[in-house]
Amino acid sequence: MADRVHIPDVIEPEEKLPQDLVVLRRFARFMDEEFEIPGTKLRFGADAILGLIPGIGDVIGAVFSSWIIAGALRHRVPALVILRMIANVVVDLVFGAVPLAGDVFDFLWEENMKNMRLLEKHRNRSLPPRSTAQIALILGLIVAFFAGVALAVVAGLIAGIVWLIGQRPLL
Repeated sequence: MADRVHIPDVIEPEEKLPQDLVVLRRFARFMDEEFEIPGTKLRFGADAILGLIPGIGDVIGAVFSSWIIAGALRHRVPALVILRMIANVVVDLVFGAVPLAGDVFDFLWEENMKNMRLLEKHRNRSLPPRSTAQIALILGLIVAFFAGVALAVVAGLIAGIVWLIGQRPLL
């Protein structure tokens, strides 16, 4: 059996990418790596800052993150990879909603950069990109799914708080 050769993923320079992917790459960096904590190599972005807004910050971040998924749909990324990208956003949405611990999670989980790498690796270069009209319905369903997940998380948090209050002994 011949030895397998591992070829690392190649990230194309911006001048070789279509303009919409250059914009998405910059957006992913802004959302996940725009700011550096002085004296460290730790970086964070607007997604972590949005996550600090109680109740709605993680939902706004998820909606913004769907822009990269729209790019993946446009560039004909396979459906299983799209599902993985959606899962990355849902993980951020669910765990980011947990008070305090979720804020720390938001600083560490970079779903936009992960999704951008998946898009660049799996895009179909042999076919022309899809039009906005061709992806609008699917993207609308994805955003609606994120909203449903967000509502379920909020309902779960409220149910947990009500349960905790109910566990309090009567005076």
